[in-house]
Amino acid sequence: MQVKGSLFLVVSLLLHLLTQGQDTSFTNLKSVIISANKLKEKRIQAPIAISILSPKVVDETKAQRIDALLNKVSGVYMPTIGNEQHMMAIRQPISLKGLYLYLEEGMPIRTSGLFSANALIEINSDNIYSIEILKGPASALYGAEAIGGVVNIIPNPIPIKTTFSITNQMNDVGFKKIAINAGIPNKTGGWQINSSWLDQKNGVTEYSDYHKKSISIRHDFEINKKLKAYQTLNYIDYYTQMTGSLDSIKFFQKNFGTQQTFTFRQINAFRFRQNLQYSWNDQSTTSLNAMYRNNIMDQNPTYSIASTINPTKFKGQVNSNQFDSYVVDIQHYWNFKALKSKFLLGGYWDLTRQNLIAHYIDIFKDTTIGKYTKYAYPSIDSLITSYHTQLSNKAIYVNYIFDINKSIRFNASIRYDDFEYLFYNELTSGTPSANNHFTNWTPKIGFTYNKGNWGSYFNYSEGFVPPQITEIYNAIRVPYLLPQLFKNFEVGSWYQNKKIYAEISLYQLNGNNEIISVRQTDGVNLNQNSGATQHLGIEYQFRYQISPSLELLLNGTNTKHKYISTNIKGTDVSGNEMNAAPHFFNNITVSWKPIPALRIALEAQHQSKYFMDETNKTTYPGFDVMNMRVGYNFKKSEIWLNILNLTNAYYSTMATRNFSVKGSSAYSYYLGDPRSITLGWKWYIIK
Repeated sequence: MQVKGSLFLVVSLLLHLLTQGQDTSFTNLKSVIISANKLKEKRIQAPIAISILSPKVVDETKAQRIDALLNKVSGVYMPTIGNEQHMMAIRQPISLKGLYLYLEEGMPIRTSGLFSANALIEINSDNIYSIEILKGPASALYGAEAIGGVVNIIPNPIPIKTTFSITNQMNDVGFKKIAINAGIPNKTGGWQINSSWLDQKNGVTEYSDYHKKSISIRHDFEINKKLKAYQTLNYIDYYTQMTGSLDSIKFFQKNFGTQQTFTFRQINAFRFRQNLQYSWNDQSTTSLNAMYRNNIMDQNPTYSIASTINPTKFKGQVNSNQFDSYVVDIQHYWNFKALKSKFLLGGYWDLTRQNLIAHYIDIFKDTTIGKYTKYAYPSIDSLITSYHTQLSNKAIYVNYIFDINKSIRFNASIRYDDFEYLFYNELTSGTPSANNHFTNWTPKIGFTYNKGNWGSYFNYSEGFVPPQITEIYNAIRVPYLLPQLFKNFEVGSWYQNKKIYAEISLYQLNGNNEIISVRQTDGVNLNQNSGATQHLGIEYQFRYQISPSLELLLNGTNTKHKYISTNIKGTDVSGNEMNAAPHFFNNITVSWKPIPALRIALEAQHQSKYFMDETNKTTYPGFDVMNMRVGYNFKKSEIWLNILNLTNAYYSTMATRNFSVKGSSAYSYYLGDPRSITLGWKWYIIK
């Protein structure tokens, strides 16, 4: 009740200030976005819910992880589950499911069909200039997995003048990071290099060390007046110990010990991209993007550990998943000024070869200390999975934009996707070798209306997700899965004057054949189609520039996610709310610059309670977290102090309960970060 009262007061204050017409240079509606139509368009021209984390926000947040940025956005919650590993919730409950598409400058960082819930680990956080978050299905342009939302990372551009800087930061819970960034422009383009090294040791949670090395290189060049190009290279080397979650006893005792002593995840990700853009004339442009990806992930995962009848012996697996991708995306753009129309025609082809190999391991537990102490391969053949696949995703897409008059714009797009999985099982047991084929048409249609300082939009969109390769080709137990289909109805409106920006979106997303992860009695998770689900929500953003030095920002979302027709392990949960689906999440930030060189920001995050299980018998109460960020610029240096979780709140970023399993092990709590104090220094050697 106190939270609702506070929210009412804040909204009332903002609505009162909305009528005052004070002066500022705040320009949300003039922001240029790329994600919406694969074109550079103003925010007011896109009939969608999209949020932009500006370069200013990215720079001043000084985020150690991307979740610290994305959680500022209305309708977005990215819970950390340790060392950059993460889940996501955008118009969906919190989950690990492949319902989100992660892009870098408009191109997917991974292959559709090989979704990784931890895909954003493969981003160099020191190469983020801004972020666009497109909410709701975007399959009509981007294809599969663009259901809950699309996160588009915009990397650092080539600067106008030469720059060179070194950044150091560390906190009081074992984290340290060094980054070196250089920008070297020339007459035809230039170079941008961003590299970083980070390390975490002896954190609050036992067995939670990790390290990450990243490098990003961009080269822009102009061949002639009509033909320009750029190349990018990204490499990530990541290793983490896998702590896993806490059970109910350890969570409530604040026992940060773990059973794990050898589980890990290691990722090596490489991406190279060549872009070419040819301008035929002022009204016609052709763009080509060619990309190569190489990705290797080795694991001894905590989530594969399962019990046996012997309390000192468990079973698990060690696996290696790797793929090579060759991607081509070509599009041609026409601007028919006489017809007040724009037309985009594109083609996409992703050819990926993937290999997965996994071995059984016997895990031994010392019950006196409550830890898994060692593991060994069985004396007989330990190979449980060995297969390779060839995944081909061919697509064609069209986007048409028509200005009906000065105020009303029509926007329609449609995409055809053809997925082919060629699966070859190298074992005589398990899933037989097969050829699976999925096709789909996904449309989207929308209108925008803009007049003066306000506007509105409507859209209808559909989304399509074929089963992931790892969901259908599981050599232990093979689930029968159907493609997931989604239909979305959405309306929204915005208002802006010289001091105020306000935006609101209302949506209903209906899902059929959604795939959910269900924990079995032996502790292993299996995927199954959940039947039909419904997702309702309101997302809103209010920003008030109180004075040139003081700004107030409120982002919030109210949602309700429920099962329409679902049976889980013999239990009918139709009509129940989905688990891990908070009704309310908001973020309030007050930023103050008493002098140009000094910035102070106070941020409060609130998440409401939610059901931990599908039967709606157990709830998690939610949490409140506050952060403070202070920065000061002088000469060629910048220093900052970030105090995260200012009040040292004790909370879980995500909590679930297996309703069919008894005891403390049925509960799973991912520990939220305790209070940490980060000191940082950036030295602009050349500014």
